[in-house]
Amino acid sequence: MQQSYAGYGLERGRAKELLKECRAGKHSDLLRAAAQQAEPGIAEWVVLSVAEGKSLHDMEIKWELGEAEIMPCSRNSFYAYRKLTLVILDRMLSGKDAVQDGKL
Repeated sequence: MQQSYAGYGLERGRAKELLKECRAGKHSDLLRAAAQQAEPGIAEWVVLSVAEGKSLHDMEIKWELGEAEIMPCSRNSFYAYRKLTLVILDRMLSGKDAVQDGKL
């Protein structure tokens, strides 16, 4: 799995633009679909992070208070899947196939 936007062919500026649009309430259905394609097991956390600007630390506080379940992956994996979600979302918006045979 790639660890950077550039590794996926997505420019950092475009990633910031997508984040801003998602936080403004745009693309919510596509965001959910992209998160499911990236990793279904943590899709709800990725959507929360992207759409509401929640960091992993913000969500850890909820876990510690018993307000949410603990995410089943590491910090590095979470942020890698979050990046992958934005890449898939960008491809969906541009009309490209997001995933073919499990590869971008």
